[in-house]
Parts: sequence; C-alpha cells; structure tokens
Amino acid sequence: MINRLRWLALAALACWMPAGMAEESSAEVRYVELQPTFITNFGEPGTGRPKYLKTEVSVRVGSLAGETAARYHLPALRNSLVLLLSRQDEAAVSSSSGREVLRVEALAEIRSILEAEEGEAFVEDLMFTNFIVQP
Repeated sequence: MINRLRWLALAALACWMPAGMAEESSAEVRYVELQPTFITNFGEPGTGRPKYLKTEVSVRVGSLAGETAARYHLPALRNSLVLLLSRQDEAAVSSSSGREVLRVEALAEIRSILEAEEGEAFVEDLMFTNFIVQP
C-alpha cells in the first residue's frame, strides 16, 4: 500500500512539473579529450635550438550529438590545432594572457570546422588541461 501511494505521489508531481523544468534536466555537460597529447615545435625556424610545446586539450559539449561529432571529426580538429600551436611564438605561450588568447583562437578554429562539417558548432568551451613549454 505504501509503495502504491509513493508511486501515485510521484506521478502527480510529474504531472505538476512545469515543462521548462523537464527541458533543463535534459541539458548535459560532456567533456571530450582530444587524444593523444599534442606535442609540436613552435617559433621561428632557424633561430637556434628548437622549442617544443606539449599540451592536452579537452572540449566541452552539451549533448551526445556534440560528443559524437567531436570524436568523428577528431583528425580535422587535431590538424587544425597542430597548425595553430606551431604558429605561436614564445611570448604567446609563456604568459597566461597569451595562453588565454590561444585558447580562444583554438575554440574558434574547432567551432568553425564543426560548423562547416555538421552545420552546428556543438563545442561550448575548450580547456588546456596540461600546458608545458620547452624554450
């Protein structure tokens, strides 16, 4: 009897819940790691000793479709990020403000690729989860 009352109470509550609350609960956050780790040289060639950059990148998407699109287009996303990272100079990757500018540029690159391929950008944010520079 008690279980039946609980079930009826939950059913009544579900009928009372505004439609907006059900939509809010369907929003989800997913993180996709763009593996493997990015390791690239950067800076002006021919200026002496080579400089290296190692970083791990994750993107935040809001749906399973976004996660699937990011994983499907991973080769194109990685290529774009490798080219972007290799164009940087030491001043840009050595300061926190420079890394923030680089993060915003990387996010724009990824979003433009997904927009062109899928018709939707999907990616909400990009994070460098590890960032090591060897000058």
